[in-house]
Amino acid sequence: MSIEEIQKDIDGTGAGRAIVVLDRDHVAASTDATKTSVNLDAQGRLSRTAPAPRHERIAALQPHFVDSRMVHFPFLGVVHGIVDQAGLDRLADHEATHKVVHAPDLVTIPPVRSNSVQAPAAEVTWGLQRMKAADIWQRGYTGRNIVVAHLDSGADSQHPALQGAIDKYAVFDSEGNPVDTRGPYEDGDDHGTHTGATLAGRRVDGAPVIGMAPDAELIDATIVGHGDTVARVLAGMNWALQKGARVLNLSVGFPGWKESFESIIKILRAQHLLPVVAIGNDGAGHTRSPGNFPTVLSVGATDNNDKVAKFSSSHNPADKGMGPMVCAPGVKILSAKPGGGYREADGSSMATPHVAGLAALLFSAKPDATIDEVEQAIVKSCSNPAGEDTTRIGAGIPDGIAALNRLTKE
Repeated sequence: MSIEEIQKDIDGTGAGRAIVVLDRDHVAASTDATKTSVNLDAQGRLSRTAPAPRHERIAALQPHFVDSRMVHFPFLGVVHGIVDQAGLDRLADHEATHKVVHAPDLVTIPPVRSNSVQAPAAEVTWGLQRMKAADIWQRGYTGRNIVVAHLDSGADSQHPALQGAIDKYAVFDSEGNPVDTRGPYEDGDDHGTHTGATLAGRRVDGAPVIGMAPDAELIDATIVGHGDTVARVLAGMNWALQKGARVLNLSVGFPGWKESFESIIKILRAQHLLPVVAIGNDGAGHTRSPGNFPTVLSVGATDNNDKVAKFSSSHNPADKGMGPMVCAPGVKILSAKPGGGYREADGSSMATPHVAGLAALLFSAKPDATIDEVEQAIVKSCSNPAGEDTTRIGAGIPDGIAALNRLTKE
């Protein structure tokens, strides 16, 4: 089906975007060989070694792309570019190719509502309270040494809540190549500062505590705006693997079901990276890929009464897409805004970093845990106190302490 989408583009315009998943002899990321124990350093950080592909055979793919423009993402084990009919035919039969898939036009999942507010006196936001983040902190687990990849619109690294939180950042051009940027790092559309601070915002005197994992090491990649989002998403994912991330927070998607990124998500999981993805803001009966894949920890949004927000996307029985797997606070979420200050926003994008942050806390409690163990601890900790339809709320709303106890058997 995915290659048929490329064919449609070629039939219509003469060219189409393609992602080539390299075969098992060319990159470890696409083989069962990656299913090994997690390599941790003395501080509990995950380390990965770049796969050793046969560069001469990958280079042999280049002439089959339009104008020989191709970008190789070695940690993902894929290449990306534009192909015509002859190129598609040759790539499909090439010895280095495991699979050719269509590159869909992923778009951001913007907030449903957003407005600046005067932050209340120092307290933990309601979302963090609902997730029992402070109770986990009191047990000594704050996300320290856990690398969390935040792929979004960028983030204001000068905001007090994010100073010291962003360990590394990257910007990619429309083809997925890194752009040389000199700080300070900025947010392209006010989205990433909010979600990044909900993930790993630091404590600021006199201000509310807004970060789920306040000592996690946030690596931030700008992957939306200013060009082809697909190539930039691939680049961000490749970079996240390279930097040893344990958790990936992602709020982009394609409306409906698109199988193209299934292979990519499987590669992330094989490389021990847990993808936490927003389900979308299109309401009941609508989902977005890759948030509707069964291989991601998909997140919908609830309000402070534990009711699923009307805008929060959910499974349509007539559609192949699934989700959400869980829901989390996503209405009137207080977090940082670019330039300083705070704002409230509604959206599944606001809910997702609550769950990604919880995953970081759990990894800090048990650094050698697998992503399946952390994911299952979160899912099985959930409850549905408002009695919502399971197609809307999934397993329910995670309980941070219950997840911690399940993971660590306390």
